[in-house]
Amino acid sequence: MGRLSATARFLGHLAKDVAGTLALRWRRFHRRTVLGEPLAVVGVDVFPFFERMTGVGRYAWNLLAALDERDGDGLEFNLYGRTFLAPEEPAPPPMPGSRRMRLRVHHLPPGFLLPVHPAMAVLQGVVEPLLRVLDGNDVLFAPNFFAHRTQLPFARTVVATVHDLAFRAMPETVAPETLAEFERNLGPSLYRSERIVAVSEATAGDVVQCLGVPRRRVHTVHEGIDPAFSGDPGEPPDGVPERYLLFVSTLEPRKNVANVLRAFRLVVEWGYPGSLVLVGRWGWRTESIRRELDVSPVRDRILHLDYVEQEALPALYANAEALLFPSLLEGFGLPLLEAMACGTPVVTAGRSAMPEVAGSAAVYVDPESPHGIATGVLALVRDPEHRRRLGEAGRVRAALFRWDRAAGATAQVLRQAAGLPPTGPDEYRV
Repeated sequence: MGRLSATARFLGHLAKDVAGTLALRWRRFHRRTVLGEPLAVVGVDVFPFFERMTGVGRYAWNLLAALDERDGDGLEFNLYGRTFLAPEEPAPPPMPGSRRMRLRVHHLPPGFLLPVHPAMAVLQGVVEPLLRVLDGNDVLFAPNFFAHRTQLPFARTVVATVHDLAFRAMPETVAPETLAEFERNLGPSLYRSERIVAVSEATAGDVVQCLGVPRRRVHTVHEGIDPAFSGDPGEPPDGVPERYLLFVSTLEPRKNVANVLRAFRLVVEWGYPGSLVLVGRWGWRTESIRRELDVSPVRDRILHLDYVEQEALPALYANAEALLFPSLLEGFGLPLLEAMACGTPVVTAGRSAMPEVAGSAAVYVDPESPHGIATGVLALVRDPEHRRRLGEAGRVRAALFRWDRAAGATAQVLRQAAGLPPTGPDEYRV
């Protein structure tokens, strides 16, 4: 009897979802046609929220949270992740907003009467597409480069956020499966895209030059800084040295980690008494990085913390003497902004989007030169007054990057894609 009632409750919730979606469609129709309200429905891919979040996931989270706080945009959002979950799967994570955002999740109960695997196949392959058709999205918003082919039929057009073009500029640094996914999905998604959001002017230029997209379709919208990086940073995790330089990002070739390790060896040889703390998961093609780490004569002064939850990052930034971020290519460079918000001076590369983010609040070095990186770092750590000035300048600059303004510009892009008239600026640059 328990299995029967659990199955009946699940089917009842599903039927209630269908009825509620139809009622919502009718109310929207009435508001549009009878009341004349400008209204658009946006479907959003939120799969990154179901994994350990890195840069793109945090971008989407902060942007949606800011969009949910806005009034007067005429936008409603359907959040799409895992619609149907098997009994053993965990519940979905919290979402960034609920005022204008709806996440549909149906969790099969333990003891579901029908065989789970065939039931999931039918629910995901038949029922889920039907529900998305009933949602009546006007636009699909793809905050992670592209909308998958399976999502494209469920809206008239797409707005995609392009974070960088590393897969074109440096394909050897991208995992084959990731590269294949880009090649398979990006073209159709961009073809359907009414508008494209680029997180920096550098990325916007690359989109125009490398992908052949007309500039009028590309909107530069800078990212913002999470308020967590502007408050009390707290204490760093146990085991972190008293004096250290910091690196935060995925450990992969594009992030120039091998040259960071070589530069740190030189910095120690020239008299720096502190350590190097690496924060980030291992990425793709890490053989040279691992080898450089293993053979480094200062290996005992290098601490690798792997993935660190965002709550612990402000303390790591605030207590570091400098952030080392001489990346080879960045579409934005969120660690730069986070470090500056914590008052930590940054050493970075003067290419792609990094000067656009850091402005005059950084030490710029040649990322191809370990000697140049080391020279810039040592000059900084040996001059407390210079570090203080850069730290203050960084705080001032980081405060200019605001998610509310990024959300306002993104809302205008979404409105235009849906055929609604603009009510404000559709770009945001610091």
